Parts: sequence; C-alpha cells; structure tokens
Amino acid sequence: MNIRLKAMIAVLVGGLSSFTFWMNRQKPISHHQQIIGKVANSISQAPRMKSAPRKIARFLPDQTLLIKRPDGTQINLKYSSMILDPAWIDIEYFEGWNREGEANHDKHALVFFTGPTFEKKLRREELEIALHGDLLLSNGQWTAGNRAAARGRAFMAVSQKGELVFGYGDLKREHRRLYRLFIGGLHAFTNHQQSAPDDYTGVYGEMKLADVRMIYGYRPDGDLEVIESADGVHFADLRRFVDKREFVAAYLPDHASKSRLIVPGKRLWTVEQAEWVSGGKPSITQIPFMLRVVPKSEP
Repeated sequence: MNIRLKAMIAVLVGGLSSFTFWMNRQKPISHHQQIIGKVANSISQAPRMKSAPRKIARFLPDQTLLIKRPDGTQINLKYSSMILDPAWIDIEYFEGWNREGEANHDKHALVFFTGPTFEKKLRREELEIALHGDLLLSNGQWTAGNRAAARGRAFMAVSQKGELVFGYGDLKREHRRLYRLFIGGLHAFTNHQQSAPDDYTGVYGEMKLADVRMIYGYRPDGDLEVIESADGVHFADLRRFVDKREFVAAYLPDHASKSRLIVPGKRLWTVEQAEWVSGGKPSITQIPFMLRVVPKSEP
C-alpha cells in the first residue's frame, strides 16, 4: 500500500470518528424530557393570576375581652363580630319593616347589620322615615331626609381601590367619584387618622345607660369588623374596649333595641334575641332597613 493510499484511509477513518462523535452529541432528547420542557414553557408563558383575597368573611361568635377600669375593677365584655375584607364585598340597602326572618335564611348574604339612625316621618316615602345619613350602596343611593344630621355626623366608606375610609360629613359630589360605598349618619367614637371638624356634632351625647352597642371597627390590617356587644355595656367601658382592640377608627351606627348582627344559618334573629336587645320590650325593636353584605365577584 503506497503512502498516498494510506493517507486517504487515515483521513476517511478520522472523518467517520468525528461524524460518529457529532451524532452522539446531537441525539434527540427523550419523550420524558420533551414533556418537562413543554410544561415549564407553558408555566413561564401563563398570565399572572390576581392574588387571592384574604378570607372575605370571618364570623367570630361569643367572644370575651377583659376590661380593666380605673378604679381597679374588671369586667368581661362579651361580644360577637363579623370581619369583612372591604375589597371583596358589596353592601346593599335591605329595605322593609320586619324582614329579619328573610335575613335568617338568605343563602347568598354573608351578614346583615344595623345602619345609621333614622326618624319616623309621616307621608315621607313608602317607609315614612327620614334617614340621618346618606347611603351610597351597591344597589343604589339614598339621601338623608334630615340634612342637618347628615352634615354633622361621620361616615364610613370603601374607596374605588377597596380601602376603608372613616371620615366626617355628608355625601358630597366628589365622594361619588372616590367611593363605591358610603354609609353616613354615624357617631365617631375614635379616629386616630383624622380629627373631627368644628361642625361635627355626632349622634350620642353622654350615654349613662348600659345597653347593647354596635361598632364599625377599622382594623389595623385594613379589614372592617362589625361588632355587637352583649347587653349592659356602658359607654366608658365601650371606649376601653375599643382602645384595647387598637382600632384605627371606631364608629357607631344605631344601637340598643335597633342592634342587628344576623349571620344567615349561624346567628339568627329570634324572639329571644328581640327580648334580649330590647330589655324585654320587643315592640320597640322594629327597624325599616338593614345593610346586607354579599361577596363581590372582583375587587
């Protein structure tokens, strides 16, 4: 074999070795590897989901908080509450006298609770009442019949971004753009974000009687807590309760015999409840409306 032929054979053998090595390097990935790659790629390209809300409603029945008075005595203040995420709820005007029985069995509602005070006014609208606060709710707007009361009181609102706002005064034109929910006619018990203006008058003076109390509490985590106390609570003890709970703000709607905290299927309005909140006079418990809370589909 001459030198030229040997050289050609060497080149050919070297080329085949290189080709075999290259083919081994370029082997297709396995079926299992293909599936993993497709899943990873689909995950990376999937749209980012909206963050899930905190639990929309948390019912906390039969709670007790130890309250210490300045004179050294102590009381166990009993209460029940519903905690609501304001970004994920709608609040509706639930109109009509004596509708608590319907509320008890409402499968779509999260809770019913007391709204602002009112006064009876003959020949005014169907219910013959005048509201003491403006209402801008998910199912409409209701203007207070007593404008002086509406201007001189406080309000709780939910902004378009789903945040709580506790302020003062009646519903103004700019509020309709800023807020999607507005409940006026309230008594400002405490507010650590905003001082009351000079024209604020409130609802309640010095309350000497012990009674059932309702509270709208602005929690430090941004949630709304609606509270109904047990009977026999003095205003001074209620203030100590609010301070101990460290609410950003706490406002009071109607209370005493008009107190309502109905959780359908769980905390019902009964004859015994009417006796309890009225001090044995259920005939004075009638109210012409409640506020109905339902889940909101999107924030």
